[in-house]
Amino acid sequence: MKRGLFIALTGIAVLLWVEQGLAVSYGWKTLAKIVLFLAVPLFVFRGEVRRFMAFRQTVSRRIRIALWTGAGVMAALFSAYFLLSGWIDAEALTEDLAGRVGVTGGVYPFIALYILFGNSLLEEFFFRGVLPAQFRGYPRLGLTIPPLLFAVYHIAIFLPWFDLPILLLAVAGLWAGGVIFQLVNGRDGTILPSWIIHMAADLAILIIGAMMIYG
Repeated sequence: MKRGLFIALTGIAVLLWVEQGLAVSYGWKTLAKIVLFLAVPLFVFRGEVRRFMAFRQTVSRRIRIALWTGAGVMAALFSAYFLLSGWIDAEALTEDLAGRVGVTGGVYPFIALYILFGNSLLEEFFFRGVLPAQFRGYPRLGLTIPPLLFAVYHIAIFLPWFDLPILLLAVAGLWAGGVIFQLVNGRDGTILPSWIIHMAADLAILIIGAMMIYG
């Protein structure tokens, strides 16, 4: 567990440094994420990967649960946005995306497609597959630490965008979401159910993002 967790934590730390510390384009950040969240784990943890990537072995009941949960998550995200929109500086957010990351209205549709299908799979592979596998024999830690790291990773990215109260709310929401994702997968299941929920959540966020950018 120690070796695997050290490698995983190092990958998160390096990626956060690339995301926040280096003035590079979204393309370079994506490449770094593919290397650290996919290529390195595939090489180091290839024995474990076969189990949680065996999508054909996913229990159909868990897929149905994931579809209903995804619909609920989308509804919750849309509701939260409309309730909290008065505290969100949409102009500052879109300016930061364009200036710091290079995400403008012209490239947004292409980035949105990658986020929906590619980025979501990368994060599920790492946070719901690789990380929980390092806590075999420690179920409570396995259900607590990976979702917490998932939340911390995303909050570090969101720091320039939101005030402290919304950030704290987002941390709690992301941690709870990570716990739900893992519970839907089951202890020895594949990551397909959580990927379905993740795509549903991203779809809602991308629609909100489009409303901010093109509205």
